[in-house]
Amino acid sequence: MKYLGVAGLQLHDAGMTLIDDKGNIEFASLAERYTGIKHHSIIPHQMWERAYYPYMDCTQIVINDDWEQRSRYRSDSLVETARSAHPHSFDKNESKMHRKHPSVFEEQHGAIAKEHHAAHAAAALMTRPKDWAREDCVCVTIDGVGEYRTAAIYDHNLELVWEMNFPKSIGYLYAHFTDECGLGLKSNNDEYVIMGLSCYSEPTHWEGLYELFNECEEWSMDYVEKRREKEPGFDIFTGKIDYVANMLRYLKDNCKSLEDASASLQRMTEEAILDVMREARKYGKKLCYSGGVAQNIMANGRVAELFDDMWVDLNPGDGGASLGAAGLQLFHDTGIDRLNWEHPYLGYSIEGDLDPEKVVDHLLKYRVCGVANGPAEFSYRAYGNRSLIADVRYDVKDTVNTIKRRQKFRPFAPAILEEHAHEYFSGPMNQWMQYCAKAEHPYSSVTHVDGTGRVQLVPKDCKSVFRQIIECYYARTGIPMLLNTSLNIRGKPMVNTVQDAYEFEEEYGVKVFTS
Repeated sequence: MKYLGVAGLQLHDAGMTLIDDKGNIEFASLAERYTGIKHHSIIPHQMWERAYYPYMDCTQIVINDDWEQRSRYRSDSLVETARSAHPHSFDKNESKMHRKHPSVFEEQHGAIAKEHHAAHAAAALMTRPKDWAREDCVCVTIDGVGEYRTAAIYDHNLELVWEMNFPKSIGYLYAHFTDECGLGLKSNNDEYVIMGLSCYSEPTHWEGLYELFNECEEWSMDYVEKRREKEPGFDIFTGKIDYVANMLRYLKDNCKSLEDASASLQRMTEEAILDVMREARKYGKKLCYSGGVAQNIMANGRVAELFDDMWVDLNPGDGGASLGAAGLQLFHDTGIDRLNWEHPYLGYSIEGDLDPEKVVDHLLKYRVCGVANGPAEFSYRAYGNRSLIADVRYDVKDTVNTIKRRQKFRPFAPAILEEHAHEYFSGPMNQWMQYCAKAEHPYSSVTHVDGTGRVQLVPKDCKSVFRQIIECYYARTGIPMLLNTSLNIRGKPMVNTVQDAYEFEEEYGVKVFTS
């Protein structure tokens, strides 16, 4: 028996995860890696051919959204919009899996729908560190909105114990500010740009914004249905826009600069997250955290102080919930509460041995190169298998930002041999770039304006060739650290295949090592 988790269909960030009935992860990837379209909502045929067709007679499909609840809460317009945009998706005679709407998956293929936040929670809980007892854990999920929840707390049995409902949403406020800040940014993609920008000012108006946020109502499904009976044209997004517009107007009217507004929004967001986390601490001493807001690394350091330990899902966006959906069904069927998860290198594999010496030879001469080798990361961050790396001894920020077509103020992550990390940084750090640590070194290429870095620890048992590359660089320079960023340009997904690597090299003039 196998479980195929499918996420993001008809929305954004589609993903797929295949696990067996023992909890082994056989494949996990995001649709965008195959389609070349950032945050793509349709899983392409190549992924179905890889993870479903060979096993379809013994595979249970599990979806990370309850579309019945979603359409009830958001009115019939949700389905009608999908029907207009993708009329073939509702054709039950359509044989191609990638062309079907989730409701057709359920009816035609016996797919099971899981509540959105429950899938996020399961993804975090079931990939937790091996030495964590489930009874010690509490799960928190925070994002824009699922079916109607915007944040939730689940106990160690994945039972809901607390929720925040639409239109009150920590994630949506940040997303709308991203859309409307005037930099041409897009929500569900560029929120981390605002987080980086917030370091350029002080949060002068966060308290007023916090008061407005706490005044937001939360709507139950019963409330929405009763209101719709009275006002047939009522749409919940009208309420969302009213609340969000009021808060954005406050920032615009009071903050003197975009940097000030970003800093105020970031601080308010941190305080709202901490409110949720203080409630969660009542249910467990070790935190398992997921949802898009879990990617706010500036907040994560403060959250960690509330718990004995903290685990952040490595793919907390909607695509990563494909793993949670499959895992949640496995948990319900078998009682298995932990997947055999060791690392995020679970996607398409570029085979072949890569010589670290050649990579470092190139780095020392040209300062920048790409690495695309082994299985791709099941994440929006690169941890060495699909990375653009650079020599930290030089101030290469502008060079790398130019290659990636990014704003010049954007910071880059330092990747460092784990045993040397405390010689160069102080504060919270882990293998997956989920915290900000204070830089205690002179290398500006991997230090943000506030003196911090989003550190990636690279341990001795790292499953990527990246460890060997840094070791080689260290042996030749005396520095155990490289700049690491994802091998892509702004607005496009990371390199996936050898062909993608060749095209990146040709178009952007950067050597990419595949073997």
